[in-house]
Amino acid sequence: QKTAPPLSPAESLARFKIEPTSRIQLVASEPLVKDPVWIDFDDQGRLFAAEYTDYPIGPVDKDGTPKKDAAPLSQIVLLEDENGDGVMDRRTVFAKDLNFCHSFMPLMGGILAAAQTQILFLKDTDGDNQADIREVWFEGFTPAHPQMQIGCPRWGNDGWVYLTYAPGKIVCRRPGFETKEPVAMPRQDMRFHPVTMAFEPVTGLGQFGQCFDNEGRRFFCTNRNPFMTEMIPHHLASRLGSVSRRHTNVGPAGAATEVFPLVAMKSNWLSHAGTHTSACGVTAYRGQLWNSAFQKSVFACEPVGHLVTRSILKPQPNSPALTAVRARPKADFLASSDTWFRPSSLRTGPDGALYLADMYRLWVEHPKFLPPEIAARIDWRAGEERGRIWRIVPITQKIVRKPWKWDGRVFSLTHALSHPNGHVRQTAHRLLSHSRDPDAERALRSILERRPALKQATDLAVRCLVARGEWTDADSRALPPGAFLLRTHIEFGNGKPWFQAIEAGLNSADLELRYTAALHWMTSDRELNEAQQGQLQQLFVKRSTGVDWFNDLFLLSRDPAGLLAEMSHAELDSSPAAAKLLSELARRAAASGTEKELLSVAATAHALADTPLRVAVLTGLGHGIAGNANAPAKSIPAFLAHYATENDWLAELSIFVTDLSAARTDRSRSLQDRLAGVQLLAAASSTQISEYAPQLFVPQEPAELQAALMQIVRTRGGEPAATAILDQWKGLAAGVRSDAISLWVTRASTTKALLSRIEAEEIPSGAVPLDIRLRLLQNRDASIKKTAIRIFGGVVSADRTAIAKEYRPAITTQGSAERGAQVFQKNCSKCHRIKGVGHVVGPDISDTRARSRDALLYDILDPNRRVDAQFSEYVVLTTSGRTLNGLLVSETPEQIVLRQPEGKETTVPRAEIEEMQGTGKSLMPVGIEKEVSVSQMTDLLEFLKQQ
Repeated sequence: QKTAPPLSPAESLARFKIEPTSRIQLVASEPLVKDPVWIDFDDQGRLFAAEYTDYPIGPVDKDGTPKKDAAPLSQIVLLEDENGDGVMDRRTVFAKDLNFCHSFMPLMGGILAAAQTQILFLKDTDGDNQADIREVWFEGFTPAHPQMQIGCPRWGNDGWVYLTYAPGKIVCRRPGFETKEPVAMPRQDMRFHPVTMAFEPVTGLGQFGQCFDNEGRRFFCTNRNPFMTEMIPHHLASRLGSVSRRHTNVGPAGAATEVFPLVAMKSNWLSHAGTHTSACGVTAYRGQLWNSAFQKSVFACEPVGHLVTRSILKPQPNSPALTAVRARPKADFLASSDTWFRPSSLRTGPDGALYLADMYRLWVEHPKFLPPEIAARIDWRAGEERGRIWRIVPITQKIVRKPWKWDGRVFSLTHALSHPNGHVRQTAHRLLSHSRDPDAERALRSILERRPALKQATDLAVRCLVARGEWTDADSRALPPGAFLLRTHIEFGNGKPWFQAIEAGLNSADLELRYTAALHWMTSDRELNEAQQGQLQQLFVKRSTGVDWFNDLFLLSRDPAGLLAEMSHAELDSSPAAAKLLSELARRAAASGTEKELLSVAATAHALADTPLRVAVLTGLGHGIAGNANAPAKSIPAFLAHYATENDWLAELSIFVTDLSAARTDRSRSLQDRLAGVQLLAAASSTQISEYAPQLFVPQEPAELQAALMQIVRTRGGEPAATAILDQWKGLAAGVRSDAISLWVTRASTTKALLSRIEAEEIPSGAVPLDIRLRLLQNRDASIKKTAIRIFGGVVSADRTAIAKEYRPAITTQGSAERGAQVFQKNCSKCHRIKGVGHVVGPDISDTRARSRDALLYDILDPNRRVDAQFSEYVVLTTSGRTLNGLLVSETPEQIVLRQPEGKETTVPRAEIEEMQGTGKSLMPVGIEKEVSVSQMTDLLEFLKQQ
C-alpha cells in the first residue's frame, strides 16, 4: 500500500508526541548522517554513530538484486559540534567498508566494532579522526540474519566487554593473543576480557540491544521481549544440573506487551499489532537531568510502531527478579505519526541527556520473513540516504549542557567515579581498569581511605582494583564497613566482615539483595567454620524456601546433605516443585557423599512425615548411590537393608519402602500409596521398570498411575521398558498413548516394531500424530522411510510454492472458526497456544488476528522459510541409540536440555551424546497438507484471524 513521502527533519520533529516531562531536539540529520542505528560517546564526549547501510541485504544492483564481491556499505562516523549550539556540524568517516556493522563501543583509545562474523578493533593514531589501525580480534561468529548477529558491545562493571548473540566457532586473532583451535560457542551471548582476551559464554541470547544500569544489572532484548535480565550466571550452569532457566523477562513480554502507535502498521503482514514486534535498543537511563522518579527508567525502541516506550524498574512480590512497569499505562514515552521514523537505540550522553538513533527508513523488515511475491514488490533500501539523531532532555532544560570529557589526568578519573552521571562513572571505570598510569592504583586506594558518601565511587574503585589485578586478600578484609557497601562486601569482602555481610544479606527484606548474598555464599570458596556454615544454612532455609528463583540456588550448595537436613525442619508443602528440589538435593548429596552423608540423607527422608516428600528424597538417594563408590549398595532397598539391623529408624524406613513397593500392583491400596510406590521406580533399573509394564499398562489401572509410570519409562526405562510397552497398546489409557508413540520413535528398533504393528492392524495408523508421521516419512533410515510411505502415503512434496498455490483458495473463501478450532486443537496445539489452549513451544502466534491470510498460509505450509535461531530444531543421537529432536533451550559443558512438543523437556548428558546437529529447520513439520485439506485450511485461517 502507498505510504507518505519522507519528511524533513523539521517536519518530522513536529510529528512527535512525547511524555510531558520531556522535549526532543535534533542533533544531526542527512546529509551529515545516514542510517544511524547505534550511537556512543568516547572519553572526550565526542559522538560516534554506526551507519547500517548494508541493511537488510547488503549492496544491490539497480534492479535490487544483491551484488557479489561488492564492498560492504556500513561505516562508523564521527559527528562534531563546532559552534557549541548542540547541533552537529562536521562529519568524518572514522571507518568504512565494515560488513554489516551495526554496533560498537569506545575501548582502549579506539573503537571496538561488531561486524557480522568478526569483532574488530579500530584506532586513529595520527589525529585525523580516521582509523589507521584495523585489527580482527575475534572471528567465526555465525549470524542468523542482519537483525540477529554478534553485536551490541557494552562495558560491564566487572571489567569485561559483553556482546549479544555469539554462537559460532570462535578464534582470537588479536596480535599477541592468537589462538590456534576454534572454540565452539553455544547459542548465547558472550563476554571477553580486553586485557587477557579470555572469552566465554554468558547467560542469555539477545538480539539488537544491551545495556547496564547504575546497579550493574545487565539487560538485553529480543523482538518480542523488550527487557530481559540474567538471574543465574552461565559459569554456574554446570552445577545446576537440569535447571534450564537462567534469565527472565523483566515485565510483560510477547502478547502481554502493549504499545500505542499513532499510525497503523503499513500492512497487515507486519505482525503483533498493538504489542512489541521489533523491540530493540534496550537502554537504562543513567543520567542526572530528570528527577529521582525518572532514574529507574528503562527504554525500548519499537521501530515498526514508530515509538519508544519507558518503563520503571520495581521489585516483584515474592521474587528477587525485578519487573518493568510502564511509566504511562496507556501511552508511550515517544511516538510519531511520521511512518519513516525508525528509532533503533538510545544512549545516555556525557551531558546527561538521552540520545536516540533514528534510522529513518521506509522498511525495517528482512525479505526472508515475508512471502516471496510480497518481498519482490518492496524497495528495501528506501530512505538509505537519510537518518537522524535526536536529543531528549527535561522540559525545563533550556540551554545546551557541555558534555563531560576527560582531561588526561588519572585523578580526574577517580574524581569522576562519584559523578552524578552514570555514563561518566562508567567511562572513568573503563579507563581506570586498563590504565597503565603508575598513579592509578594509589588514586583508587585513596578513595577507599576517604570513604566518600557516594557508595558508587567506593564500589567502582574496588572493581577497578579487581579488574587491574591489584585487589588483595588484605584489601578484602579491610573493606570499610557500612550497610551502604553491603553488596560490595558480599562480592569482594573476606573473613568475618564477609560472613557478617552474607548473614545480613540472607536476612534482608530486599529479595534482590538476599538473592545476591545467597548466590555469592553458595559459590564462594571462602572458608567458613562449621558453626558459621550451619548458621547461614539455617537462615537461608528459614527465609528463602519456596521463594521464586531461590529453589535453583539450593542446588548450588557445597553441602547438599547439610542443607537437606536443615530443610527437614522447615515448613514444606508437598508440591511437585518442593519434591523435585528435595530429590535433586538428595541425589547430589548421595552421588559423591561419604557414608556419614549418605546416612544423613536417609535420616532426612525418615524425618519427613509427608509421603511424597519422603519418596522424593529416597528416589534422589537411589539415583545418587547408583554411581557412588562409597555406597555399600546400589539400590534403595539394598542400601536400607544393609543398615536396618543397626538402627531402628533405618529399619522403619526399609519397611516403608517395602510397603510402597508392594502397593504398586495392589488395587486395594489408595491411589496415593500406589503413586508413591511407582515414584520409587525412578531410581530402579530399566529391567525392574520394564517388569511393571504388563501389570500396570492394562485397562483396569487408573490413567494417573499409567501416566506416572510412563513418565519414569520415558526418562529412565531405556530400551527394555520401551519394548515391553509395545505389547500393551490396548491397555494404555488414552492420555498415555501419544507418550508411548513419542517414546517408540526415539529408537530405530522400536520404531520398526511400531510400524510392524500398524501394518498388522494391532495399532491404528491414525494414532500416530501428524508431526511424528511426517518425521517418519523423512527418516534417515531407508527401511523406516519406505515402510512409513507404504502406511501413510507418498512423500512430502519439496515444492512448497506449488503446494501454496494449491491452497490459495483457502485465502479467499469464508471458513468456519468453530471448525478451525478443532483443526488447531488436533494439528497445532502441541507447540502453539491460543487463549489457553495448547502448549508454548514454538513462536508466539497470538498475533494472528493482525496478520494477512497470505502470510499465515505461507508460514503454515512452508515453516522452514523463516526460522528464528531460538526456534531452530536440534537432532541428538545418543550413545544408547535414541534419536531426540527439539528446541535447544539450555546447554552447559555437562548437558543439554531439549524442549519438545507438548512442552516436555528432556535433559541429555553430553557424555551420552554421540551426534548433535542443528538442522536450521523449524520444529513444525513440513507436509501439513497430508492431514489438512484446503477446506480445513480455510477453517483454520478463519479461526486464527478471529483470535
